[in-house]
Amino acid sequence: MTKNLLLITCFSLCSLLTSSPTKALTAPVGVRPCCAFGQDLKTELFGVPIPFFSLENIVDASKLGKHIYNDGSQNVIASLLGLGNESNGLIFTVKGGFIDTAHVRDTADFTYYLYQQIHQHLGSDYRITLPTELRKRDIILKRSKRTLTDREKQTISIELAALLAFRLAQWHEIAQWFGYESVVGFPEYVSAFSPEDLYSNMLGAITAKQVLEQQPALSSSDFSQAMTDAFNDQLRHLGSVSSEETKRNIQQLNGQWWDHNTRLPQKWVVLKRDYQLGLTRIPNGVKNGIPLSLSTQLSNGDNNAVWAELYLYNVGNEKTFNTLPPALKSIMVWQPAQFQQLANFAKHQDHKERGQSTQVVKD
Repeated sequence: MTKNLLLITCFSLCSLLTSSPTKALTAPVGVRPCCAFGQDLKTELFGVPIPFFSLENIVDASKLGKHIYNDGSQNVIASLLGLGNESNGLIFTVKGGFIDTAHVRDTADFTYYLYQQIHQHLGSDYRITLPTELRKRDIILKRSKRTLTDREKQTISIELAALLAFRLAQWHEIAQWFGYESVVGFPEYVSAFSPEDLYSNMLGAITAKQVLEQQPALSSSDFSQAMTDAFNDQLRHLGSVSSEETKRNIQQLNGQWWDHNTRLPQKWVVLKRDYQLGLTRIPNGVKNGIPLSLSTQLSNGDNNAVWAELYLYNVGNEKTFNTLPPALKSIMVWQPAQFQQLANFAKHQDHKERGQSTQVVKD
């Protein structure tokens, strides 16, 4: 009881994220609350340690529950207490390293949502506007005079959706580093560029892509069921282990990837970061793991930019980017072409900061 009351006190603001169900397909409202890398992570509130409480963020693959599209029906408190229909956490796999199931599911949902939008408007001038994350996020579809068969339109739409959903995940990592808060007052520096994040995001995009290729006309509820089955298949393919073995693997990395003595939400709970934003992801923490890949070149030979691109607009929230070099900061509209530059800047700054700390870890 004490643990639950403390958690509810700490995250009372998070109830603002509760959403009402709606019949119309809506964009995913945000990210599922999970997971700083580590185990039994201690917490603090406004710099004051919270006694008798720690976050357990390990989950067994057999207890993930059903995937739920746009899982806004449960707020952050319910999710962290394990009261929602989904269970999310870290799972170790022998061929994919650590998988953050929340990242998988978030990107899968965005892939499904973007497919619905793109397939409906492909070849026309159309703007998909998403909630702002430090910068205004728009996906712009471009007019084309080309006549597509139904099959070509479906294929292009699915490929664009998976790629652009992953691009949104890349941006989210960058935004977290620069101070983005899903919940006001709870900075997410600890999660930025965590070594399991983008592999998990790409797994979500690819899994949803495979689901849609097999069944492109799924309703959101049918997609949820298909994603449940497909995700379980992916975890078996990657060689998921028991929650106890996941814990042992995480414990072995204490002091290398994470620091048990540092309290959430402090940034350096997580010591190892992966700043590489390429479209081929190699899993961290395993040898000879299975790489995952997406491409800007579509199966018909077109570059994605022929049909759709992601744009990030300056909306007057640029104080968060004040430390950037002027040449990068002055660009009013960013695209994925700038992402690696932003990640490289973050890496340089983090290495300078960690060089002044007693906890310096080689990447």
